[in-house]
Amino acid sequence: MKYILLLISFITISFGSSAQSVYSLQECIDFALKNQASIEKIKLDEEIQLEKNKEVSALTRPQVSATASLQYLFIVPKQRGDANAFNFGDAFSFFVIDSAKLAANPPAPQTEYEQEYSEFQFGLPFSASANVQVSQILFDPSVLIGLQARESLNELAKLNTKRSEQELKINISKAYYNCVIARKRSELLNENISLISKIENTTQKLYDEGFVEKIDVIRLTVQKNNLLTEKTKIENLINLSYYLLKFQMGMPLKNSITLSDDLNSNSITKDLLANSVVDYDQRTEMQLLNLGLDLNKLDYKRYEKSWLPTVAAVGQFGYATQTKRFDELVTLPYFPTGAVGLSINMPIYGGGKRKALMRQAELKLKQNELDIQNFQQAMDLEVSNARTSLNNSLLSLKNQEANIQLAEKVYDISQKKYKEGVGTNIEIIQAQTALKEAQTNYFNSLFDAMIAKIDLQKALGIYN
Repeated sequence: MKYILLLISFITISFGSSAQSVYSLQECIDFALKNQASIEKIKLDEEIQLEKNKEVSALTRPQVSATASLQYLFIVPKQRGDANAFNFGDAFSFFVIDSAKLAANPPAPQTEYEQEYSEFQFGLPFSASANVQVSQILFDPSVLIGLQARESLNELAKLNTKRSEQELKINISKAYYNCVIARKRSELLNENISLISKIENTTQKLYDEGFVEKIDVIRLTVQKNNLLTEKTKIENLINLSYYLLKFQMGMPLKNSITLSDDLNSNSITKDLLANSVVDYDQRTEMQLLNLGLDLNKLDYKRYEKSWLPTVAAVGQFGYATQTKRFDELVTLPYFPTGAVGLSINMPIYGGGKRKALMRQAELKLKQNELDIQNFQQAMDLEVSNARTSLNNSLLSLKNQEANIQLAEKVYDISQKKYKEGVGTNIEIIQAQTALKEAQTNYFNSLFDAMIAKIDLQKALGIYN
């Protein structure tokens, strides 16, 4: 019983994995959005922007830092002072001076420098300190404007992701339908090979019975061989088409995949929006340009407010000591020190830098406005071209459908004439060639019409 259950599980898994290899267009798109490296990369950019916004927010919170230092002055610095600074006159006249000793060792005469200046050596060679400093920005115009820009920057990252996803969807759709058309061409070629093989067999029998000439059989054989050669080329193109689709999806090329969606004239005419009104804001590119305009305005505002002061509260507490010997750094006590204060930085004159930055921001705003104007004109042209291309493709598709019906009639008539003995196999070959060409042209027009529809949806910004 255990082995039977394992066998059933294995069969279920096998069928399940084989079912997973059948993909609709939407399933291909969903797979790509989860596995395509380019989408994963752009989503990482979105996360990076979120972290940058946190970095801006962190500037509004208290900043705490700690420092420690250990120093040895191998030359203790001196300071020059007034020689009379410590001349206390008769204040110490009560001291008794040994006149005899002083007479025996008279002091050296002072130079003019020594009479005017004295040198003092303050400080000790070893010093150590440890401090903790806390600062809090109270007012900074650049930080405040940076906080205002956070949402816009988040939206900018999301729009970049959305644009990349839209481009991926369009590329996958075109690759998908290219595979569908390639498969239809292969099926059409197989049908033509089957037809020409039947005619060849029939003609061979007629030749064996002496009703037709050998050249009739040879013509059909040559026609069949040409179709077989074309089939090999088509199969190679199909493989390339599937490789391209799997590459766009982010799927390993060695994986097998089967497509479930079909392509026909109903697929083209369904949800056809050939006369839709142009709405510039539907395009992600336009949304990005408008958002860029808002960010440039904030940039200008940042430079405009840069003359305002920056105010911060600062607090510091620590311990410090100075000693003559190194070991006393750990034996003698440390003296505490602390301070609180307010730091105000007021720019007064920057050599015209602020004015230059504001002018640069103004010029960027004008560039942004021109970009919006150019995009609107480009979108109008793109929509117009896409509509014209779609209308032409639909007209061509309609003509090709009519051509197939005519070619089928000619082929049926040539077959009847041949069976009745009033026609030749040359007429059949010509009719079959014309039918194949009409069918091939129909599939080409079908693919062109679908691509034109996708391009129009892209131009209108409504492709989902």
